[in-house]
This record gives sequence, structure tokens and C-alpha cells, in this order.
Amino acid sequence: MFDISILGGGWVGVPLAEKLASLGYSVKISQSSQTNSIQNPNISLIDWRAEVNLPQLAWESILDAKTIIWTIPPRRKVNGDHFYLEVLADFVRILNKKTHQQVIFLSSTSVYKAENAVVNEASALENNLMCQAEEILHGLQSPLLLLRLGGLMGGERFVSKYYAGKNVPAANHPVNYVHRLDVLEIINQSIKSQLRGVYNVVAPLHPIKSELVKSECQLRGLELPVDYLEDKEAIKVVSSDKLIQALNYTFQYPDPLTFPIEN
Repeated sequence: MFDISILGGGWVGVPLAEKLASLGYSVKISQSSQTNSIQNPNISLIDWRAEVNLPQLAWESILDAKTIIWTIPPRRKVNGDHFYLEVLADFVRILNKKTHQQVIFLSSTSVYKAENAVVNEASALENNLMCQAEEILHGLQSPLLLLRLGGLMGGERFVSKYYAGKNVPAANHPVNYVHRLDVLEIINQSIKSQLRGVYNVVAPLHPIKSELVKSECQLRGLELPVDYLEDKEAIKVVSSDKLIQALNYTFQYPDPLTFPIEN
């Protein structure tokens, strides 16, 4: 049996597999075009893809591990919401036939309603896709860790890329972003401590979006936005205090204004 199995060989799953394997864990990950970049011979690539009504044997090939990590985001344009929820229901049903040390599910801070307040894990939720996904995961019999990630940044993902030379919507709102390297380290520490429960994963500082986009454009030599559009809807700031206390964690990149250009 492997130590860790990662479902989703994508933007988070691949570097996560490499990090965990470098720390001595035996790791398997579902194969994708992005897993072709993996060089570590201690990572096993599994020919598995999330589909509805997969035979149990197909699930067992990817779920034979002590810790299971789901990193697959919904693919709404391809499959729609119903497909994602059906696959997750199958995932839970098959997982419940065995006991695992820990199941980690990467969710999103999009589950929270927009409030003019700081929101935490006890705040009101939207009845959206990720909220419904979490409800399904609560049917697990194994210890469950739900990590609600803020907007993921790092490497080729940076906010100014999307707004250079364009209008910036909700420019007056504070951002709820997190750097990928912090996400990888938080998952690593969560495995070590066998953390369970629900936690937000968001950088503790929340600069205003207009300030961040302008700063990044100047730093990267990109065209400045055409205009900064204000939004009068409720402003939501997501707190990671519960996670920081649980893991005694210090964010490597606490301020989106100083996220590194590389990595």
C-alpha cells in the first residue's frame, strides 16, 4: 500500500506529488498531460480518470493508499455540476468500503456568502456547487480534512495577467489569495499532524485588488488596466486564523503584494 494517493494530476497535484515524494513518502497520482513533467522515479503514475459509474477495480487502483488527496476542480464547461457531484458520490461510496488514515479534499472559499465582514469556518454558506460537494464528503467514514482554498496564485498564475490593458472588476474589494507553495506546505504539515476538520487556506493579508493589479503590472512591465471598476456588493475577507493556530503555521507568502515572480 502506498502512503499517499493524489487524485488529479494538475496544477496543484503534480508539484504536491513531487514535494511529498522528496520527503520520503511513497506517492501515486492519476496520470494526465501535466504528469509528463514528473521526474521522480518514486512517484507512480496511475491510468485513472474521474468518470461516473467507474467499476470498483478502477477506483481501487487509485485508492490503495493510507492518505487520499482529492485535487480535482469541477470542469463545468465540459461536464457540468451534476457530473462532478455524481463522481464525488461514487468516490465516497468506494472509500467507505475501507478505512483510510486521512482523506484531504481541496475545496474553495467560494462556499461563503458575501458579507461585509471577516468570514471564518463558522460563517454562512452559499448553496453552490462546492458547498454541495462538501456535503457529500461529510458522508465519509474516514477522518476528513476540508481545505477551503482562496484564489490560487504562483508560477504562471498572477492576477495582473488577467487584467493588463483591461477593466478590473470589483477593484475596490480586498483579495483572498494564497500562493501555491503555501498550499503545498500546509498539505504536508496536515498529513504529518493528521489534521481533520474544516480550514480556510488564504494568505493573512488582503490588499485591495486595484492596488495589487497596478503594483504587479508595474513590476512585470505589463500594460496598466484601462479602468478600475468599483463594486457595491458585500465585501468578503476570509480568515485563516483557525488553520494558523491548528498547525502553528507561518505563511511563507503572507502578502499577495509580495508574491514572488517565479515558483
